[in-house]
Amino acid sequence: MDLRNCPECGKIFNFLRTNLCPECQKKDEQCFRTVRRYIAQHPGVSAIEVSKNTGVSEEKVLHFLRQGRLSIGTEKQARLGCELCGKPALGERYCVSCKDKLTSGLKKAVDKENEKVLENMNKRKQTARMYTADLRKKRHQ
Repeated sequence: MDLRNCPECGKIFNFLRTNLCPECQKKDEQCFRTVRRYIAQHPGVSAIEVSKNTGVSEEKVLHFLRQGRLSIGTEKQARLGCELCGKPALGERYCVSCKDKLTSGLKKAVDKENEKVLENMNKRKQTARMYTADLRKKRHQ
């Protein structure tokens, strides 16, 4: 059982798949439906307009956009800034440059970890081979 505090209300809840308690998750889904309905009725609207006309905070609207759950048109989504450097991110969390840096950094870390695992496996194989060779000598004597 994984207990966490809800970032919205602070209550402790049993974490299953979302970071929100069940009550806040319901509120969040209701906000999402309201925003989605408004965007469907008003194509090409900006996040600021959505926030003003639905009562859902601009931060939450931007959060839905970054999650990829909403789309308000590529030119307006381009105004969303990268979470690392602030450059346009085309409706995603990170711009292309930061995404490449994160990917290459992660790849290096994975490669380094894989090398360690292979080294340990090779050490074990060498130890096992020596042990096996010792057993053969004893059996043949």
